[in-house]
Amino acid sequence: MTQGIHMTQQVIGFVGFGEAAQCFARHLAAKGRVKGGSAPLVFCDGKTNRPPYSEAFRTMASNCGVELVDSLPALMARADIVFSAVVVATAVPAGQAIASLVRPDMLVVDVNASTPKAKRLVGDAVAANGGAFVDANLMGAVSIYGAAVPLYCSGDGAARFAELLAPLGFTIEQAGPEAGTAAAVKMLRSVVTKGMEALIVEALTAASLAGVRSEALRGICEPMDATRYSKFVDMCVRTDVLHAERRAVEMDGIAEGLREIGLQPIMTEATAARLWTSARLGLRDDFAARQAYSADDVLDAYAARAADLPRP
Repeated sequence: MTQGIHMTQQVIGFVGFGEAAQCFARHLAAKGRVKGGSAPLVFCDGKTNRPPYSEAFRTMASNCGVELVDSLPALMARADIVFSAVVVATAVPAGQAIASLVRPDMLVVDVNASTPKAKRLVGDAVAANGGAFVDANLMGAVSIYGAAVPLYCSGDGAARFAELLAPLGFTIEQAGPEAGTAAAVKMLRSVVTKGMEALIVEALTAASLAGVRSEALRGICEPMDATRYSKFVDMCVRTDVLHAERRAVEMDGIAEGLREIGLQPIMTEATAARLWTSARLGLRDDFAARQAYSADDVLDAYAARAADLPRP
């Protein structure tokens, strides 16, 4: 039996129907690769959309090519593959509710941006009832990639998920059989991507207040455009161990400068605190005396010392 034929035997359901779920559902509905030609199923029980669904939501769902159902048991009774796509705050209870209704061999795909622990809790609940679990993580924006957004996946169902969905245009990379593995990578990626967003917004807001927005934007972007990001990351780590204290003092001064122009330096103060933490590890002289070292050497030394630092 081919993968494509096998996929036609699956009914796909979505619990939650935000941007990612809508994108995936529209894509699957357009493919028409579901059992008997049936539409993907959707159940929502959020603050905005819940039974009885509003006419506006029903119209939107119809435009996405999905069938709304009025309860989780109704969806679980019909679906073979279930995507959990709710808000992070409700990801664990929603996942556990799904798990309580899992049939043997059902595939539960958790695409929520949850912590590794949260993913493991849901995965264990699914496994206890004989289902297979996928810790799936969007490694980009569906507004950019559409349904081909990279999905970094782990869990005991990850291999089957890739087998079934990759032929339909999904981009799936497997990270192993343990739930939480992929979520850890997603979480740490978010530290950087969301942190960069916050830093950029703070810097450009300050630039606007100072009347130098275009000049600041050019000063931020041109050096980044001139190099590969991987080289920039390597440079940041290797030089942090040598220059963290000097940079921390500089950032303390910049924080004061931002206050002078009327902006609370939230991210600037956090940056200074992070740099002071690196400096207090006391590794500068050791690395300054080395003829050569790598970013991995620095990170290994940081990790070895991190547990000894006082907690705030």
